[in-house]
Amino acid sequence: MPEAIFSIWWDDTLGPMVGRSFPEADPITGEEALSIFMGHGVNQEAKMGYTKLKRGLIISYMQAPNCIAVLLSADDDSKVVERNLQRLVIDMDLNADDWDSELKNAFSKLLLLIKDSSGPELLANPGVARLVQDLHEGRIGPLAPRHILHGTAQYPDTSDYIGNDEAEARRTLTDLVDAGILVPKTYGRRVQCRQCGGEDVEITLLCPNCNSRKLHKVYTVHCPWCREQTPTVIEDQLTEVKCVHCRAAMEVSDLNVLDVEPLCQDCGTASNQPKIAFACATCGKQLDGVDLLGGTGLAYYHSKHNVKGTK
Repeated sequence: MPEAIFSIWWDDTLGPMVGRSFPEADPITGEEALSIFMGHGVNQEAKMGYTKLKRGLIISYMQAPNCIAVLLSADDDSKVVERNLQRLVIDMDLNADDWDSELKNAFSKLLLLIKDSSGPELLANPGVARLVQDLHEGRIGPLAPRHILHGTAQYPDTSDYIGNDEAEARRTLTDLVDAGILVPKTYGRRVQCRQCGGEDVEITLLCPNCNSRKLHKVYTVHCPWCREQTPTVIEDQLTEVKCVHCRAAMEVSDLNVLDVEPLCQDCGTASNQPKIAFACATCGKQLDGVDLLGGTGLAYYHSKHNVKGTK
């Protein structure tokens, strides 16, 4: 189990400031705090950081300017601690007035979360137990990822069992793998940033002529009144548009879209083949081919072992 938890924060003038620790026996130094902050990148862009200090491995979570750091013991599984630190910070008050009590409670909760994410305790969760049982008995198939436009692997089949929080669903599936209950197998590809490890991707359309991001989407739609094809720009919050031929109003919800062509606001270029740019939504790094093609997606299967609670 982890040995201690620390709070540090960044001051634009003084740099990293050592805050509180629990237990208080061996607080971190200013030099150690700087090393922990550097583990999140020069611009503090990565949410999760790993820092190897003389005292041991530190895993930290950054929500600038605050940072929560956990000191691992020699036999801790770093990935288990990372997943549960991500769970922990969701309920932490990073602007607490009483940091001594906040960290003490956080450390106790972290130990409980780690315990609850092991095999027997996982199956004590009714939703998780039902998910594993339905997988084992074939009522649902393997948990395959669904890749959406935002670029995050989602597992929609888990929502009825463990809720709609996709990040928590992925953490729980990994917990079940560590417990020997599920087995991951490769399934297609996923996008993963090599700088921070993030899997959320921002997809942006660029003008093929001047690389501007200021694009209007010009829709070619079918007018139900005069039966002509008419171009229109559909802005957010619009409920209706008018045909350029007969001037009749058309409900946006009922439009029959025939084609879409981006129009650049800067240079006026219209093209149905815009450039597509990908960037990491976590750290902002522009993604290249290695980032886009290097990752492997995972589907999850029951291990078929006779795990207590699954039959």
